[in-house]
Amino acid sequence: MNFLKSALMVTMFFSIAAGAVDLPTSNTPDFSQWASNTLQKHGITGAQVVETKYPFSFTYCRKDSLTLWRYDVMSAEQIVALKEGRIVKPVTEKTVAVESNSESCKTAS
Repeated sequence: MNFLKSALMVTMFFSIAAGAVDLPTSNTPDFSQWASNTLQKHGITGAQVVETKYPFSFTYCRKDSLTLWRYDVMSAEQIVALKEGRIVKPVTEKTVAVESNSESCKTAS
C-alpha cells in the first residue's frame, strides 16, 4: 500500500509541476522552444539553448557571453527523493554557471 501511495504522490507531483512550469502540451513538443520560453519568462532574452534534458534541466548561452549556464527545473536529488516517496522543496538556485569560455557558446555565437 505504501508503494501505491508513493506512486500516486509522484504522479500528482509531476502533474502539478507540469502546470507550474508551463510544459508543452502538443503531441510533439519542441523542448528547445519550452526552454526559450522559460528563459524569456525569467527575463533572459537573446539566449541560445544548447541542450535540453526535458523536463528537468537545460543548458544555454547568454547573448554575447561565452559562459555556459544550466537552468534546473528539478535536481537529481529531488528526483531520488520523489522516488523514495519523500516530500521535496523547490530548487532555490535555478541558474548555475557550468563552464566559462565554453566551446558550445563559441559555436553558438
